[in-house]
Amino acid sequence: MLNRAFGRWPSSRASKAGFTLIELLIVIAIIALLIGILLPALGEARRYAKMTQCMTNERSYGTATNSFANENKDLLPAPNWRRGQPMAFDLPGWESKKGQYYASDLEAAAHQVVWNIRKKTGLSDAAAPVPSSWICYILYSHIPLTDYIGGQLPSPASVCPEDSWRVAMQRKWSDPASTGLPYPAGNGDGSLGIPWRWPFSTSYTINQSHWGPSRQTYRMSDSGKASKSAIWYPDPSAGGNSYTADGDQSLNGQYGIYKIGDVRFPSSKTIMSDEWSRHFGRKALFYAAPEAKAPLVFYDGSVRVFQTAQTTPGWDPSNAGNRSDMTAHFQFTKNQAEYDPTMNPVTGSATLSNGDKVGSYRAPAGWYKFTRGGLFGWDVPRAPGPGGKFATLSSGGTASQKLTGQENELDTSPTTGKW
Repeated sequence: MLNRAFGRWPSSRASKAGFTLIELLIVIAIIALLIGILLPALGEARRYAKMTQCMTNERSYGTATNSFANENKDLLPAPNWRRGQPMAFDLPGWESKKGQYYASDLEAAAHQVVWNIRKKTGLSDAAAPVPSSWICYILYSHIPLTDYIGGQLPSPASVCPEDSWRVAMQRKWSDPASTGLPYPAGNGDGSLGIPWRWPFSTSYTINQSHWGPSRQTYRMSDSGKASKSAIWYPDPSAGGNSYTADGDQSLNGQYGIYKIGDVRFPSSKTIMSDEWSRHFGRKALFYAAPEAKAPLVFYDGSVRVFQTAQTTPGWDPSNAGNRSDMTAHFQFTKNQAEYDPTMNPVTGSATLSNGDKVGSYRAPAGWYKFTRGGLFGWDVPRAPGPGGKFATLSSGGTASQKLTGQENELDTSPTTGKW
C-alpha cells in the first residue's frame, strides 16, 4: 500500500540490501585475479617502453655520428683538441690560460670536455675543475657530439631510462652529492678532486676502437723514442671497475684520429653499448654473460638487439703476446660496485672498501667491446672457426668458465688464428 505521508511504497523486510559476504569475497577474488594477470603485463609494457626509449637514445647517437663525419672530413666524433693548440680562455677562471698551449692530447681533450659542460651549464671553475690525470674518452666521448647537435647537458639521451643511478645524478647535476648515492672510488679512474662530472657521463660505453687505437702501433714520443700506443681495457686486478692501458697513454696523435671510412663493416660494428642488460627480465645482467641481451648501436645508424653469445668473442687486449692469437679471449672479473645494479649472474664474491660483500662475475670473453681489429673488424654475425664451429663455454663450473675452441675473424688464419 502506498504510504501517502512519504509518497513511496513501504520497504519489505524480506528484500535484500547490498552484497552477501560470499558475493563480496567472490568480487574481491576476481579483482585479485585480474590484478595478478594485468600487473606482469603492465610491468612488461613498462620495460618495453623504456627499452624503446633506450634504443631511441642510441639511434640518435648513431645518426649523429654519421652526420658529424659527413660535415667534418669523415672524422669520427670524439674529444679532438690537440697538443700545441692554444688553450681556451673564454670561461670565468680560465683567463690566465690566454697565450698558453696544451702540453698533451690528454690535457687538451680533458679541457675540451669541461669547456663543453661549463658552456652549457654555467658551472664555475671552482665547482667544475678540470680533473687531473683524467682519461675522458671512455665515458665522455659523447660530449662533443652532444654539443654538435645542440643538445642539453646533462643529456637525457646519454642515459638509459633503467640506469636509476645516472637518472638520479642528472636530476641533481648541480649538486650530485645531495642524492646521497655512492660515487666510484677514486672517481673511477684514480683522479682526485670534486666528483662533479658523473651526472654528465653516459650509460653507453663508447668502444675504445672509436676514440683510441684500433690496433697497437709504435709511435714516436716527444723524446724521440718509439713507444707503443695505448690499448685500454678494464683492469682485472681492480675488479673490472676501472680502466688501465697497455702502452704509452701519453703519446700524442693516438686519440680521436679515426674516420668513418676506417669502419670496414658499418652494419656489423658497434659504436657503443651499455655495460648492463637492463631490459629483459626482472634482473639486470652483466653484458659479458653469454645469456645477456641488449640493444646495440652500429655504424650504419641502426640499433638492433643481440644476445651476447650471438656476437664475436673478440680478443685479449690485456696481453701483447696474445694479440695475434684469436684463440686468446679477454677473461676478466667484474666486481659489483656500490653504484651498479645487483650483480647477475655471479660466479664468486668480492669485498668492498666498506667491508660489504658483493657479487662478482668471471667473464669468459670481452665480446663486442673488444672487437678483433677494432674498427676494421666486426661484432656480428659471429665468426666460426675451422669446420664452421664456434667456441663454447667449457664445463667445470661457472667460477672457472671460459671459451674453448677457435673462432676466426678478420685478417687471421682459419687454422691458427694468427694475423
